[in-house]
Amino acid sequence: MRSMKQSLLLLTLLVTSSFFCQGYASIIRKGSSIQAQEVNDSTTKVQKLNEVVVTSSQSASKRMKEVQIGVEKIDIEKMTQIPTLFGEKDILKSIQMLPGVKAESEGSCGFQVRGGTAAQNLVMIDNAPMYNAGHFVGLFSAFNDEAMQTASLYKGQIPAMFGGATSSVLDIATKAGDMNKWHAGVSIGLLASKIAFDGPIVKDKVSVLFTARRSYLDLFLQLSEKYRENTMNFYDIDFRTDFDISPVSKVFVSFYRGKDNMVIDDLAEMRWGNTSVSGGWKYTMNENLRFNTSLSYNIYKSKMGFNGAHVNYMQNGHIKQTILKENINWRPSESHAVSIGAQAAYNDIISAEWEYLTIHEKEQRYGTEVACWVNDDWKVAKWMELSFGVRYNNFKKYDAIEPRASMKLSFNEFHCLKGGYSRTAQNIHAIRSSSTSMPMDRYTLSTDFIKPEKADQVSLGYFGMTKEGDYDFSIEGYYKRVSDIYDYKDGKNMESDIAIENIILGGKGRAYGMELSAHKNNGRFTGWISYTLSWSENKIDGINGNRWYTANNDRRHDVNLVGMYQLNDRWNVSASFVFNSGQALTAPSAKYQIDGNTVYYYAERNGYRAPATHHLDLSATYSKKLKRCERQWAFGVYNIYNRENPYVITFSEDDNSASGTKATQTALFGAIPFVAYTLKF
Repeated sequence: MRSMKQSLLLLTLLVTSSFFCQGYASIIRKGSSIQAQEVNDSTTKVQKLNEVVVTSSQSASKRMKEVQIGVEKIDIEKMTQIPTLFGEKDILKSIQMLPGVKAESEGSCGFQVRGGTAAQNLVMIDNAPMYNAGHFVGLFSAFNDEAMQTASLYKGQIPAMFGGATSSVLDIATKAGDMNKWHAGVSIGLLASKIAFDGPIVKDKVSVLFTARRSYLDLFLQLSEKYRENTMNFYDIDFRTDFDISPVSKVFVSFYRGKDNMVIDDLAEMRWGNTSVSGGWKYTMNENLRFNTSLSYNIYKSKMGFNGAHVNYMQNGHIKQTILKENINWRPSESHAVSIGAQAAYNDIISAEWEYLTIHEKEQRYGTEVACWVNDDWKVAKWMELSFGVRYNNFKKYDAIEPRASMKLSFNEFHCLKGGYSRTAQNIHAIRSSSTSMPMDRYTLSTDFIKPEKADQVSLGYFGMTKEGDYDFSIEGYYKRVSDIYDYKDGKNMESDIAIENIILGGKGRAYGMELSAHKNNGRFTGWISYTLSWSENKIDGINGNRWYTANNDRRHDVNLVGMYQLNDRWNVSASFVFNSGQALTAPSAKYQIDGNTVYYYAERNGYRAPATHHLDLSATYSKKLKRCERQWAFGVYNIYNRENPYVITFSEDDNSASGTKATQTALFGAIPFVAYTLKF
């Protein structure tokens, strides 16, 4: 089965890069050159081409005023100021600019927070969770910026109302349609186009918002006789309607649908996508008491097939969730803001269902999860503020009590210290064999053997700004301990057994690091610089000789620089640079022959490093307002000096090298120019 997985990945890379990655390159390097740097030696993302600028609705003063440590409030409206790679504005890639946040790999929308994996993040849109929220195997996020209103990323102390994630929570809210007049827009990029419109159905009472996006790589495939029979596209749709029933009662209904289709002739296919429906009712009893009720249903489906060597193989999986949630906001006094709530969720997960030859196997699990919480934001004194709470969670026989606390000590209005502690638990596990999210990853619920994953994190930071807020800066340190993490046994992979308990082992993990950032906020020239120093390690009995080993998402250094300059009312130019230490990888230490076949021996899990990743991106944006519309042209170059950063590294025999083994590095991106056009009415 491994050959099927490798074939799907390779064919995806080949077809994708042939049409939109003009700088695609493959380099052959000796195994020794990659093995030279061992792991034992002892974000802010600078997006592609100025991708989406995260000016988190946090201005300098707002960053200072936050009581919670490690929270980023992202103002998505600011994203439209700067273009992105291929002209796509991407919220998931924008948050990779923040300190402590890393991309899974170059060009991927998957993000990792403070030593965690993407599977340990909870990503929600209008209270509905989403899984593997990426198009084209992660090259584009599943979120259309035209539909997004606000987003908050919690990477430190997570509020008690959120659960089910041991790394971070990304909470996204879609836009409400305008209650007074209609708006429309269209955007055309290199690989995809999108439309959007919103306006009143009943003025001041009912509004609607609709956005749609679709790629058209299919058109380019049709121009090539070699790839004409292939399919490669994605689409997503957002629909929302809002009802102002009265000044104190408001209701919304939101729908999302996103899907990817990849078919390589009659050889292989991958299809995956998310569908969610959610509704919410906000009722204000008085100025001190508000009720928020929500109901959501979401389903993530994946389908993978391979036809070769006289074997027709098919694998399916899904995650279905129905969630009812009630949150009450109560303000008993000027110094207290209390949140009380409860939630019930029904989970249905098919970890894997596969058919090949005469075999049909399926692993499906169900479970109901309930939780309740209370949290209080307390202004103790002018110089001291607290946010503390507790969450209780029950899943089958497992009970979890999760305390959360954060404190801010202000020296004055320009300088403060913040500290926090958070315990979180997670009952939906993703078991992955690499550091990159893939559509065919296996998910499972907690069982008698697979216990809920639990994380304890402490963090401490200093935050400061200049008197006028022109500059602000911060330094944060954190330590996180995780129990009941799972990884594949040595020699096992996702296809080794339908019963996932037979192919994984459980253990513990730890992550710690330091994050520094500085912003220039005012004037024609703005931007920021950030640096993250971090470690992430696992220890699982039965793996790596029962010793601590570097996690496959560990990267020691991350540096990001972003600069933007407003030339005049119409022209804006920007540049960004990103540097990431090489990803940890497992390389063969020796090899031997069995019946004429080469078998590799691996002495250490993730004992080596891939080469570092870095690139410089430039962009320019021209905007002009006309009588009835506004138009915008965006031009840019990603990876302007054509750095061939590693995407995949494989090992094979080479009789011409001293070691007898060569490492083949595949680079997905070289220098890529782009242009995008947007028209808004």
